Amino acid sequence: MTGLIFLIIPIFCYGLIQFWYKIVIPNSNDRISNEFVGVYSTHKVKSKKFLKRNGLFDKERFLILKEDGTYEFDSIPGVDLWKRGKWQTGGIDGAFDFYNNKGDLIERGMPFGSGDNCGLEFDFYPNPKDYKKRENLTLIKTND
Repeated sequence: MTGLIFLIIPIFCYGLIQFWYKIVIPNSNDRISNEFVGVYSTHKVKSKKFLKRNGLFDKERFLILKEDGTYEFDSIPGVDLWKRGKWQTGGIDGAFDFYNNKGDLIERGMPFGSGDNCGLEFDFYPNPKDYKKRENLTLIKTND
């Protein structure tokens, strides 16, 4: 009887781990992906200094996350996102991972909010030679 108990406990734990990583997490990532699909704008960016320095006040920049897992981005100096690529949820600490067309990870964005009141934050280094000065770019979902 004792041997049977010691056999059932690891099997139960293994089954619980498989259930968590094969069913719960993928379903959660799909729900989050569907919630964040849409158009994001730099219209409400926290870092006004960044916009002014790069001459971005004259034109709004957009990030479009599509349902098929691809994105389009109007390039901004200092941000590593390519004009087109793939994106997915479920990165480290819930981050969104952005890939180039070759499949290389190029950027991570941290989501915040939910529904129509959501956005993505990107950390970037405006000067590639100075890794001490990091800035934050926030893109807000528009209701278009």
